[in-house]
Amino acid sequence: MATGATEFIDLTTVDPFLVEVWGKMASVARQKKLVFAAHVDRTPEAELTPGQIYRRQRVSHLSARSKSANTAITYETVTESEDTLTINNYYYAAFAVEDVITKMVKINQIEAYMPEIGYTLAKQEDDDVAALIDDGTITQTVGTLATGLTFDNYVRADQYLQDAEAPDDSRVIIISHAEKANAIKQEQFINSQYIKLQEGQSNTGILGGILGYPVFVTGNTNGSNAAGHDSVMMHKSAIMMAQQIAPVIEVSRDPDYKCAKVSGLETYGMALNQAYTDHAVWLKGL
Repeated sequence: MATGATEFIDLTTVDPFLVEVWGKMASVARQKKLVFAAHVDRTPEAELTPGQIYRRQRVSHLSARSKSANTAITYETVTESEDTLTINNYYYAAFAVEDVITKMVKINQIEAYMPEIGYTLAKQEDDDVAALIDDGTITQTVGTLATGLTFDNYVRADQYLQDAEAPDDSRVIIISHAEKANAIKQEQFINSQYIKLQEGQSNTGILGGILGYPVFVTGNTNGSNAAGHDSVMMHKSAIMMAQQIAPVIEVSRDPDYKCAKVSGLETYGMALNQAYTDHAVWLKGL
């Protein structure tokens, strides 16, 4: 042991006695707001039990013809096309926890990660719906990527849906966080004189509503802050979706590996409804 006027028990010498503490709480990864899959046409789900391919027949308009005196009328032969949806997405999330660690940790690993199974699978669905916005099928667009949308852009997008005779209900605007930052600088988004939802709609969007549309903000739009994001104005019938197997979390034991196994599986399909592609407008913006 060293002695002297300048010798102390300091952080270096006391190192063997320093206590490290692992907290009882964890910093859990933040979850994105998932809104895309909640605003599409999910009526095929009820019919795909059983079945893999869902087919929906189109019914087009007949023609009005002038009737001449003493002439027979002409009957139309109608040949229609169809729209299809295929259950072709199969995803799972899983993890396993060895028994030997259960007494060594403060935080129960199964309880910590089990909620992530549901979120991970739900996010995959939402990702796939969001990816449809810019896949090339939606030809109606307004704005420019990486440039903030203007009120005129929203008005033009609304006209697209009006021209398509999209039903007034079940319309929605979904924008990115960056586009929200741009939107709240516009009076039409923050002045109550402009904000009025359609009758029967609820004000569930973070920005309230504009032009009669509820507005949802999510971090799950395709794109980036540098390149811009793919926001959308649409009626729910523009996209069909069916979840055939909803995630059910299963916990089992493996006696050979002495561990608990936790997993969840989902199967679903989605597609742009080709009959109603004009019921959606790709909002190119921030």
